[in-house]
Amino acid sequence: MRIPLLVTLDQHYLPQLRVLLTSIYLNHPVQVFDVYLIHRQIPGESLKKLSEDCARLDFRLIPIRADGETFRSAKVTDRYPREMYYRLLAGEWLPHDLDKILYLDPDILVINSLNALWEMDLRGYLFAAAAHTGKTEMANSVNKIRLKTNTDYFNSGVLLINLEEARKEIVPDELFHFVEDNPMALLLPDQDVLNALYGSRILSLDDARWNYDARNYSNYLLRSGGKENLEWVMENTSILHFCGKDKPWKKNYRRRFGSLYRHYMSLTERYLQNDV
Repeated sequence: MRIPLLVTLDQHYLPQLRVLLTSIYLNHPVQVFDVYLIHRQIPGESLKKLSEDCARLDFRLIPIRADGETFRSAKVTDRYPREMYYRLLAGEWLPHDLDKILYLDPDILVINSLNALWEMDLRGYLFAAAAHTGKTEMANSVNKIRLKTNTDYFNSGVLLINLEEARKEIVPDELFHFVEDNPMALLLPDQDVLNALYGSRILSLDDARWNYDARNYSNYLLRSGGKENLEWVMENTSILHFCGKDKPWKKNYRRRFGSLYRHYMSLTERYLQNDV
């Protein structure tokens, strides 16, 4: 069985996508993946090189150019780029024989198997996602008030998407109208839209396993009573997410897990010799 993955990005994040895919490959020795890339205008030569990289990993790349006609009524600006809508509207472009897909942000390392996440039963839910509640409950409470929701504030960087239900329930024009009508409420537009419109339709995941916020090691350690130390993370966490503006591929990154990310950068160059 091939597991379908969804990524949505522009050409500037192709180097990080290569690291993500290499980390998936190295932690799934017998599993293969189909990589669906929804994009607007990545050059053909870059897509060709990425396809060759995927083939080296025994993955298959399926690039999909998002149809501009879908966005005829969308608010599209620098703050609200088309790309912010892609993961929520993926069912518009993905093959209809796909009934679910796993979306991952490119600033992620996969350090253990994704199989248990992929096999989760999504019946009755649109998405599965994790909330980063460990850093401060106040932020979680503020987001509930700001967006008028009664669920935790889910991170949109890892989503198991029920495509069958999404095609029925997510109407592009309704999504676009919500963005148009709530310009002051949306601080993180793509994530805010997910929570405001679909928060009650999300199956909650354990973030320590499936969307570990790499900035918050001390908080995870504290809330687990010391259980979730580095050894625990390396053995139990599957998805390590480098949230925020400080990124581990930048030279001045000094946070925990930076060395692990740079190790995977080196492994990427070993397995994928040509540059994207």
